[in-house]
This record gives sequence, C-alpha cells and structure tokens, in this order.
Amino acid sequence: MGKKKGNNIVVTGGKTGGHIYPALAIADILSDDLGANPFYIGAKDGMEAQVLKNESIPFYGLSLGPLVGISFSGKIKNMLKNIGSFFRSFSLLGQIKPRLIIGTGGFVCGPVLAAAFFRRIPIIIHEQNVEPGITNRLLSHIAKEIWMTFNESASFFPKGKKKVLTGMPLRASFQKDSMTKKKAKAHFKFAENDKVLLVTGGSQGSRVINRNIMESYKNIIEILGYKIIHITGPSLYDEVVNQFDETTKNYIKDNKLIVTGYMNDMDIALQAVDIAISRSGASFICELISLSLFSIQVPLKTSAGNHQLKNAKVLEKVGLAKVIEEDELIKDSFYLALTSLQMGEIHTIIKNKVGILYGQSTIEIIRRESEKYLR
Repeated sequence: MGKKKGNNIVVTGGKTGGHIYPALAIADILSDDLGANPFYIGAKDGMEAQVLKNESIPFYGLSLGPLVGISFSGKIKNMLKNIGSFFRSFSLLGQIKPRLIIGTGGFVCGPVLAAAFFRRIPIIIHEQNVEPGITNRLLSHIAKEIWMTFNESASFFPKGKKKVLTGMPLRASFQKDSMTKKKAKAHFKFAENDKVLLVTGGSQGSRVINRNIMESYKNIIEILGYKIIHITGPSLYDEVVNQFDETTKNYIKDNKLIVTGYMNDMDIALQAVDIAISRSGASFICELISLSLFSIQVPLKTSAGNHQLKNAKVLEKVGLAKVIEEDELIKDSFYLALTSLQMGEIHTIIKNKVGILYGQSTIEIIRRESEKYLR
C-alpha cells in the first residue's frame, strides 16, 4: 500500500533482538497494509542502532542507562540520562507527530512512552514473553491496548485494560513459505534428504549449550546421521573452535558440521533445518513455531523472572518442544534427547498443534487493532 501523508507511527523497544525484531515486524505490517510511515526510537548504543543501519526506517537514538544492578552513583548518573531522554522523546514526538506509538519492551520504552502519554498519543505495548518484564508491567497502566504473544500473560496486566492475543509478529523472511526446504538446504550445500540440526545459544551465545553440543558432535553426526549448524555466539566463537580436534575439523571439511559465530542468513538456516536446540527467547521460539519446527529448549536460568523457562514450558505443554533445564544437562544430553525423538511423529504433531497457540493470523489482528488509530 502507498504511504499516506501524516500517517506516522513510532515503534520503540530495544537492547535485545527479542524486542527489536517484533518492533520492526509491526512497522512492516502497518507500512505494507495500512500505508503508515514508521519511525524507530531506541537506545543509541543498543543493538537496535546497529540493526537499523540496514533498514529504511528513520532511527533516533537516545542516551539511556539501567537503574538496577549498579552502584548508587551509577543510578544517579543514569537517572539524569533517562530524564534527558524523556525530554528528547517529547521533542521528537512533537516533530514526528505520530498517530500511534507501539512499544515492544526494554527500558528504552520508558521515556518514549511516558513522553507519548503526555503528548496524548495512543500507546500500545506488545509483550513477547509469558511473564512480562517490569517495563511493560509499568507501562501497561498508560497503554490503550496490550498485545500478547501468549494468552497466559493476561493475568499479569491490569484488569479492565484491553488485552489482545496477537501472537508474535514476524518479519516476512521468517514466514513459512518464503523459501522451500530444498533450496534452503542447498544454500548450505546439504542434500534434500539430509537431516539438519540447528544449535544456537541466542544472540550472545551460550557456553553451556556450546559445551554440551561439542560433547555430542560425534554421536549426533555418526550415529544419528544429522548435519549440524552450530551458532556459537560472536564472542564465544574462538573459544569453541580452539577446542576442535582433528575429527571435528574433518566434519567441517566434509560439510557435516558448520560452525559460525553469527548467522547472517538465519531465515534461510531455519528453513533448512529439521529440528533445533536453542534458548527460549520468545521471538526465536515463535519463529520455530511459524516454520513448524520442533525444538529442544534450554532456557537461560538467569533470565529475568525466569521468563525463558515459562516460555519453554508453554511449548512443552502443547507438545511443541522438549525442555531441558541447564542444571539437568549431563554429557550427551542432546544426543540422548534426539535419540528419543521420532522425526516422523514430530512433524505430524507440529502440523496438528501449531494452531493451538494462535488461531487468527497475527498480521490480520495487528492490522485490525491498528487501523482505528490511522487514517
């Protein structure tokens, strides 16, 4: 749809991909379907600043700092930063004149949505996790609507507020039929009938997942016959590859194992694989669901409010994942878990159960809920 003059919206959220990519997906939906002109406000030193360099959406960066887990003097310094960011946001919103602002979480949303409240701009928040973080809980009191990925989130928000189960908004590259599995496998030089396992510890990587998958390379490749794509995390790549013996190096040479610090083509990788081992960030597990992928979930035990375990348990409850907590991991845990899974049965389960979490299309719901605020 062509852009409509004055139909501006602002999306905000940041510091992690779990907040950034849903914000970008919502911006895409409202731009493509309702002709909105999106703008992004985030932290100038956050991950979003780097991601938005490759996007056509105008980006405005704020100077922000957390108020928990730091010294008293650090809290005072960051409080002054955040107050300054409130006034910067207030000024930016006066220039952009958005008809709607949508926050997807992270403390960057605080000053931006507070400024929107005083500007009397309609506010919507989107919660990705089962249990919301403190920012979204606080901001829900000034929001017109609360969009949720999981229905279980409703009890954490104020009674009387409009709550809408949208599911997780995903960018077009993660939609199920954007590429055939055959072409995706060929991208990594795999054969069409190869079984492929993806292993990732999230955007920062995970030592515990890296260590356990390395212990199981041999059995998973030689006994179960999988090809493996292992994403170590950028800062952990050297640590991992420096431990490789000659057998592991030969797996790489024979294209039975791909090891990388970061995957630029994650959308293609997810199309290529048959099963995944991963952390339990909401955005990623919803990408797995959208592509009908069963997963072995290893929730980050230090996640705020243990929200990753709660996300993973929702999937396990409906048969879409197997959960292994960090403290339960032993040598060859991943090999043993994969041995117990029958892929043919898993594919049937996934096909029948993906609709349990979401009924109506996420895109349709977001469009419906947004259009009343736009021309």
